[in-house]
Amino acid sequence: MAESNNHGELARHLTFKDVFFLSFGGMSPLLSIFTYGAFAITLAGYDAPIVMIIGTLLVLINGLSVTQLSKRFSSSGGYYTYAFQALSARIGFDTGWMYIFYSILFGLAYLVGAMFVITTILAPFGITTYYAFLIIIVPSISFLLIGIRLSSKYALYAVAIEIVFMVAIIVTSFMMTKGAAYIPDPAVYPISTGALFLGILFAMGIPTGYGSIAPVSGEITNPKKVVGKSVITVIIVGGALATMMIYAISNILLQNNLILPVADKLPVIGIIKTDFGRFSIYFYYAAAIATINDGILAVLSFGSAASRTFFRMGYDRTFPSFFAKKIGDNPIIATLVVSLIIVLLPLLVLHYISLEIAFIFLGTIAALGGLFIHVSANFSLLRIGIRRGKRLVSRANKTLWGYLFDYREFILAVTGAIISTIVLIYSAYSTVPYYTTIFLTWIVIGFILSEVKGITTKAPEELDISKEGKIVAENLLNATVMDARIPGSDIIVNINDTLKSVMEKLLSKNLPYAVVVDSNLKPIGTLYIIDILLLPREAIDNGKINQMHIEKAVSVNKDTDVTDAVRVLKENNVNILAIVDGTGKAIGTITEREILLKLGTVEKPGSFDDSGDETPAD
Repeated sequence: MAESNNHGELARHLTFKDVFFLSFGGMSPLLSIFTYGAFAITLAGYDAPIVMIIGTLLVLINGLSVTQLSKRFSSSGGYYTYAFQALSARIGFDTGWMYIFYSILFGLAYLVGAMFVITTILAPFGITTYYAFLIIIVPSISFLLIGIRLSSKYALYAVAIEIVFMVAIIVTSFMMTKGAAYIPDPAVYPISTGALFLGILFAMGIPTGYGSIAPVSGEITNPKKVVGKSVITVIIVGGALATMMIYAISNILLQNNLILPVADKLPVIGIIKTDFGRFSIYFYYAAAIATINDGILAVLSFGSAASRTFFRMGYDRTFPSFFAKKIGDNPIIATLVVSLIIVLLPLLVLHYISLEIAFIFLGTIAALGGLFIHVSANFSLLRIGIRRGKRLVSRANKTLWGYLFDYREFILAVTGAIISTIVLIYSAYSTVPYYTTIFLTWIVIGFILSEVKGITTKAPEELDISKEGKIVAENLLNATVMDARIPGSDIIVNINDTLKSVMEKLLSKNLPYAVVVDSNLKPIGTLYIIDILLLPREAIDNGKINQMHIEKAVSVNKDTDVTDAVRVLKENNVNILAIVDGTGKAIGTITEREILLKLGTVEKPGSFDDSGDETPAD
């Protein structure tokens, strides 16, 4: 039974099994081996399995960052939501804009790649480019429009069959070599540094299906556990299966003294066709059928992710709100827009370039976009990790390991950001210049749209202040912070209070922060409830404020004007001020919200007197 989301969000009905198979299908496992895997083998030779393992581990670092973020943000939108919530609305827009670019083009790259394989293998049966396009695009768009729930069921059976097929190829390869195997070793099979790094780059392109998981978080039951578990499982299982498949191909080449037929458009398929004995013909045509499934699953998986990003950006009014319209639990407008792009864009591209070049073109610029959004995700976690590290309870005599453990999210984010940035720069520098130009152009367009949106939604700088407004402002000028504060709303806590008691006080008054005072009632800091909630349960139950890193305290005298208090709030970039008496002791607090409420309740001209008659302003 679906679990309804609040506030117009999509219903939660996807389980771990649904998410795993949908995203695993999104990585197009067999097609990835035919393309990225073939490049890795060509570059690294018999060391290709090592290259694949390194590539998987590097991808896993980014996956772990997404896992940590998914524990905090469980709504739809994925990478857009992470940046929007953890960084800023503008960076959120840029990230969402780039994710749409990445997810649609990545799905289309696999669509075109599948068409290339199908037309190559099934050409004797009269399968042309546009027949291959229809074979894949019709079921893909149908599943997208029907909804993700039924689509995940199709993914389950399709992926299960494909995994069985890949395992069959691996087992058969060892039968053909009569169990002979080798140990990949760069000392035995030398490889240049350049070929090693380029091989790793291609290997990282294989276990990438997890990129479609985060945007559908809003439809996953228990997302804080399932999303992270799915991401890690997809990367590990996908990477392990790809490593074994690449090892099997490399092993059969070595044991039979063969050379990878790099002149062949599909060298791995060429090996399957000629070097698997009596099984070759069956595997050869089965590969075409499996590739059709790969194309459908890639379009379905990344198309769903793109539509959910459109939906969430419409829901947040980052995009026009009509993108958030639903029919049932399907974001129909977002899905229709994505479907239209998926149908028209490849037809436009294929009108000018061949299938082979189109795959390289779409795959390359999509990969650049994917690296961009992972840099953004790592910076989102980096900011959270710094705050969490500062606010974790400090234990007496804490070891270096203890500090490293407290800052583990920060360390993970920095590592992921460095790796993704290096690979992004290297890839952008090494690829065909106009591929990089298209990628950068998309970024610039997003930046311009973000600026235009900011300008059009900003309030005019020159306001026509009415006579009533002038009088309200004059009245406000005569108000002090003691006039504006709401009695009973103050939260002033002692440095020796327990975290649990402070959290209960803040929650009971629905306040996000409190002023911390010492034993002499002098303000010494500001404590935010979010910093308590980031702590482990045990730390909240047993910790005290004096074990926390607290923000600075900013104070104003009880006779300070409200207008001066506003200036102090803005200059110090704080949300709350401590009000002190002549001796410096805290006697209350004032927040920006209380000042706004005061603005709304000061006596206005033209108000009604006790008799019910309106008193003229003049």
